[in-house]
Amino acid sequence: MSKTASANDENHDNKNVSMPHYLMWFRRDLRLHDNTALAALCERANADKAQISAMFFLTPEQWQAHDMSLTQLDHIARTLPILATSLHKQLNITLNVQVCPSFSDCVEALSTLCEANNISCVMANHEYEGNEIERDEKLTKQLAKNDIEFIRWHDQCILPPQSITTNDGDSMYKVFTPFYKKWRHTLDVSTIQMHEAAAINNNNNAKLKTSKASATTIQDIEKLSENVVSDYQKTLQDGCLEGIDSLKHIDMDAQLDYVREAYPAGENAACQRLEEFIADDINNYDISRDVPSLHATSHLSAYLTIGSISPRLCYLQATKALEELHSDDGNALKNSDNNDINRWISELAWRDFYRHVLVDKPTLIRHKAYKEETDSKIHWSYNDDDFKAWCTGKTGVPLVDVAMRCLNATGFMHNRLRMVTAMFLTKDLLIDWRLGERYFMQQLIDGDFASNNGGWQWSASTGTDAAPYFRIMNPFSQAKTHDTDGEFIKTWLPELKDVPASILHSEDKMRKELAKGGKFANINYPIPIVEHKAARQLAIAEFKR
Repeated sequence: MSKTASANDENHDNKNVSMPHYLMWFRRDLRLHDNTALAALCERANADKAQISAMFFLTPEQWQAHDMSLTQLDHIARTLPILATSLHKQLNITLNVQVCPSFSDCVEALSTLCEANNISCVMANHEYEGNEIERDEKLTKQLAKNDIEFIRWHDQCILPPQSITTNDGDSMYKVFTPFYKKWRHTLDVSTIQMHEAAAINNNNNAKLKTSKASATTIQDIEKLSENVVSDYQKTLQDGCLEGIDSLKHIDMDAQLDYVREAYPAGENAACQRLEEFIADDINNYDISRDVPSLHATSHLSAYLTIGSISPRLCYLQATKALEELHSDDGNALKNSDNNDINRWISELAWRDFYRHVLVDKPTLIRHKAYKEETDSKIHWSYNDDDFKAWCTGKTGVPLVDVAMRCLNATGFMHNRLRMVTAMFLTKDLLIDWRLGERYFMQQLIDGDFASNNGGWQWSASTGTDAAPYFRIMNPFSQAKTHDTDGEFIKTWLPELKDVPASILHSEDKMRKELAKGGKFANINYPIPIVEHKAARQLAIAEFKR
């Protein structure tokens, strides 16, 4: 080799060594489109002529501690190979996937990773739960020792926490309606910025040296992810976790089969679902959303939870649909003129609201009620038989049982039914809302702490803007209103297929016809375990006490 060639090689190597190296840390933001941190990092890397590597940590032990459902973990696992493919093809970035059992392991792994690869900047999107915040604060301090930047961006909400405050500018709204009005006004008078990542020009040779084995090829990512799902399922089935006995009635294989067909993974699948919902269902949403037998809701929550789709995109597509509703003379309809689209937009606002509440009152993550004084005065029940009857869909109350059996089979529950079942558990049975909150997280493919906690505390009358304690849903009248013909009930409770809806929707008739000597006494279905009217009076008395 000539001296000239040798010198050129040395110069080339020095150039590579001196080239800045940045890291994108994916968490609950498994997409390319409108990913705030990813777009910002790509912009900076191209300006600095830097390389980018990307990392995702599978943290099974931490997720078990947080009661992540098997269906949600499986959804993440199915999404990762798709994300890796898109990253490589569209942005010239390689995704590295590594198993780190806990968040503390992630801090150690990232610190080591940055040192070994001369990484000078890490970017990620904010997560708002307690353990996640602690992890990020520890990492910030650890990286700062080596002058490594750790920059986080707000990305989970349409408007970030603490951006919508009361008129005095100092406090978070405690009631949704004024929050929503200000939230909507803020969006009406401002422009939402979408964040598009650009391909990285200097990334052809970007590789991460890792102390632990990490998957980078699509095949390896698929295999690693599948193994984590399999081990997670085995842990759940073997009952190795505290309180896991309540899950032994779940056919986890059947549940996984269902969600894999019902929720195809990836950003494109999420965007397609949004487009179809806007085109086919959003204009009937206000009424149809409360009928569980109809597939009239967007079913986007599972994708929003893991970040396969941007909440800002959902909002913009909905407002675009509003703008396209023009009268014949060309005058745009006012926002208030379409209850259906506005109702769906308000659901997006509820999602923001509960995240804002969590940031404002972080003790919620520690099993504390928003209204601690109310919660502490209630003599909550911990009756194991009643709770198991609720979990397994054997309470003798058709709408409650159908909702729970649907959840156990599909990993999903219709929102109206979430309210009915939660209120039945906390008011009719007076069982501590924390037990129900945990069970939902263990099963829901769209399990999300802020929204799940907010919903449960709403039903238990211990949360912000919660249902007044004296407004207690009657599960029989709810069934009559929202499942008039009993179609949904009979789909999931085939043992009741021959029972007329008029009986299913009446507690007195159910008790009479299922009892000995009754017309349907031979049906293998329990008599209601509690009498609603009496339970309602007891609950009201307990909350008044």
